[in-house]
This record gives sequence, C-alpha cells and structure tokens, in this order.
Amino acid sequence: RRDVIHRAVQRLSSGDLVALPSEAGYVLAGAALVERAGHCFSAGREPATLLLRTTEEVVDFLPHLPKTGLRIARRCWPGPLVLRAPASMANGVLAALPESSRAAAVANGQLAVRVSSHPILSEVAKLTRGPLLIREIDVLAKNVDFAVTPWTDAALIVKDNAAAESNTEVPTSIVEIKSDGAWKAERIGATPENRLQIAACEVILFCCTGNTCRSPMAESLFRHLLAERLKCSPEDLTKRGFLIASAGLAADYGSPASRESVEMMKRRGLDLQSHTSQPLTDRLIEQVDRCYTMTKSHRSAILDSHPELADRVQVLGRDGKDVSDPIGGGMNEYAACAASIEKQLAKILDDIV
Repeated sequence: RRDVIHRAVQRLSSGDLVALPSEAGYVLAGAALVERAGHCFSAGREPATLLLRTTEEVVDFLPHLPKTGLRIARRCWPGPLVLRAPASMANGVLAALPESSRAAAVANGQLAVRVSSHPILSEVAKLTRGPLLIREIDVLAKNVDFAVTPWTDAALIVKDNAAAESNTEVPTSIVEIKSDGAWKAERIGATPENRLQIAACEVILFCCTGNTCRSPMAESLFRHLLAERLKCSPEDLTKRGFLIASAGLAADYGSPASRESVEMMKRRGLDLQSHTSQPLTDRLIEQVDRCYTMTKSHRSAILDSHPELADRVQVLGRDGKDVSDPIGGGMNEYAACAASIEKQLAKILDDIV
C-alpha cells in the first residue's frame, strides 16, 4: 500500500488528478498548490472541497470560523463530514493558493473543508505539500466497476478492496456554518444528525474527585438553573446549544451518586437517581469548552497534564475558596456543600448566557 500511496503523491505533485477512496465513496483529488490542478477543478459544475491534513489547520484557511464550527470540527474530524463556512480569498492561508485553486474552492463567498479518517486518503493528504482539492465521484463504492466507469480525469486510480465491505455508499454529511455561529445540516449522511447536534453544543463539565458527590450535584443544579434561564426543559438544553456533564479525577465508571447527594437534590426537586460516575479521561477533557473544578488542586492536576487548557479549566469558587468534600459527613455537611455550589453556579451563569 505504501508504494501506491507514494505513486499517488507523485502524480498529485506533478499536477495530475488521482481517484482515491474515502470514508464515503471515492473522490477525485488534486494538489491545491499546483495551478494546473486548480484549473481542472475550476471546470467542474460544483465547487471543490479543500481536504486538510489535520483539524488544527481549519483556522488557517477559515480564520473567522465561529466557535460552533470549531466545536463541530474538533469533535467530528477526522471523519466523513464537510464544513462549509464564509471565507475570503484575501484572508488566511487561502490567499497563498494559486488563483485557479481559490476559484475552484470558493463559491459565493464560502469554502468547504474536510479532514479524512480513511487510511489511504488521509496518508496521501499528509504526504502532499499543501491541501488537496477533492470532489466526490458519484459512484457507490460497492458498485464500482473500474473497467467501465468513466474515470477519464484521473491519471491514477487507487482501489480500496475494503470499501466493498464497508459503509462507504453513505455520503458525507455537509454542514453550513453561518457567520453568526448558527449552523444547518445541508445533507445528512455518514455523520448522523444527533451527533452533529451534540458536537455543536458548548460542553460544560464539573469535576471533583470521585464523581459521586460534589460534581454530580453541580451538574444537576446547573442543568436546572440554565434551563430556567433559557426558559426550556433540561432535556431540551442540547437543542439550545448546551451539554452539561460531570466527571471525577479518581472516578470509576458506573458508580451511583451518594445517598446523601441524591437526597439533597431530591429536596430541591431534582433527580440524581440515574447518575453514574465517569473518570475524567484525556479525550473527555479535550472536548470540553468549560471545566469547573471543585478545588484548586483539581485544576492543578488537570493542567499538569494539559497546560494548553488553562483558559478552559477554572475553579468553581470565584471567591478563591474550595468546595469541601462532604463524603463521610452527615446531611448538614451535604446541605452546606450544595448551598456553596449553588451560590457559585449563580455567579458563573451570567458569564455563559
């Protein structure tokens, strides 16, 4: 496979077009930095998609992409998803591409971008200098007959035998991101709508040690307060763009909330019976937009491993005080803990909504 990938990269570098397998059918690809490839794509009826090497590159080509778009990209890429957003030919790295490539990719002031998870397509993208221009080939992967299908524009066709046994006949999903951050699914395909809905949310996470006392109460209380502020039910918060969760630095999976925490929330009309604990994994903390820790030591422990998240991880207490762990105490300790958490949540609510 490596030899085939290197042949594809050589063809692309010389300005040829190459047919490559993706997570959602085949694509016709050209090197965006080669002017001849740009001219080939400019002749097409549909604008080309810019295939990036990594998710991080999206801000280079779409420097003004709203937070909603960044969230969806961070949580759904690499994968079968195209993001379409407002773009200017004069801004970002896009301005450095040949005019033919910019004309092929930017249409009506919008640029479509994608990061692939397919092992062949992603490897070719990483080895090619600059991004790729790609266009979906309207042929189902399971029905490809390379002997009769007209691939006349491709100087090289890279076949993928695994495609015949996969779900590659499902097309990519396409999401349009507006300049104000609103988003709309133009096409639902391999990335389902419920995943897009969650990916677009601002994720707010509360963190303690075991995820059975303090952080579950904070999660439950904040979900209630936020729903009240937005005048919606807690179940509809994801539709309003918010996902509330909790985790613990030393938590196991599946432990229930403590009996006292359940009782304390019950007194406020809230239900913690269905809560199950989860640990704060690297993958989880990297997905959150805001993380509120119960103590300064919790924050320090997170930042020791993830110093780049300093602006996203904050101590819940605005007064600089830790929220003490009530575990092992009686209902008085839990009542004081819940009251302290609720007081601090009221303060951060104004920052979020």
